[in-house]
Amino acid sequence: MSCFAYTRGRFPVMEVLDLPIGYPNGRVATAVANSFYQQFRPRELDGVKVLYLHAHGPGLLHTTQPVATLEQLKGMKIRSTGLSAKVVSSLGAVPVAMPQGATYEALQKGVVEGTFGPIEVLKGWKQAEVVKSTTDCPEIGYTTAMFVVMNLKKWNALPKDVQKVFEEVSNQWIDVHGKAWDSLDMDGRKYTLSLGNKIIPLTKTESARWKKAVHPMLVEYSQTTTAKGLPGQKAVVETEKLIKKYGKAYK
Repeated sequence: MSCFAYTRGRFPVMEVLDLPIGYPNGRVATAVANSFYQQFRPRELDGVKVLYLHAHGPGLLHTTQPVATLEQLKGMKIRSTGLSAKVVSSLGAVPVAMPQGATYEALQKGVVEGTFGPIEVLKGWKQAEVVKSTTDCPEIGYTTAMFVVMNLKKWNALPKDVQKVFEEVSNQWIDVHGKAWDSLDMDGRKYTLSLGNKIIPLTKTESARWKKAVHPMLVEYSQTTTAKGLPGQKAVVETEKLIKKYGKAYK
């Protein structure tokens, strides 16, 4: 099991899933990831047997000072990695590359003023102890798509009845894993509130501004991927459709 984002450029089609398109929760993100793969079947995954994919809930902004507008965020040093660093830059803040393990101390010492990540990190990594608020901005929520795969030669060597069991269990685990991410997010939300931290929802107008600010990321992905002869624009459009579809199904 690993993340597509760990090797940027290795999975150009699947990387569309990590864009800040607006995932409402992990169950939707996980369902979208699997449906997208089944529809596109990109060649970049032909070398393995894909069992299933999963993805966490929306990456949100967690800060040491309340942030409700782009103006308040401008110039703030925000811990981020990979694609989320581009989100930070698009919103006018300053991205600071850093792994999760170093984030707590960096927030505590003021090296950074915030971090982007799913709300589950506030409990799982205890980051709620060193932030004061979460900006609830799922409209630009990104995810990190992850894969569970098997060596293709090993897969082909298995008897058909054993392969069937693997596939049946993997299909069951798509929704199980999606719900698990949501359960962790719920725990993180409860934990940060229990410490007296605030969760600040964006106004409808402000949310539209944030969404407009990150939109060039979608355009850039579409253009660069299409230039490689891959279905960049189609991938973005289909991902947006799948989010709407599963967003209605998994409210």
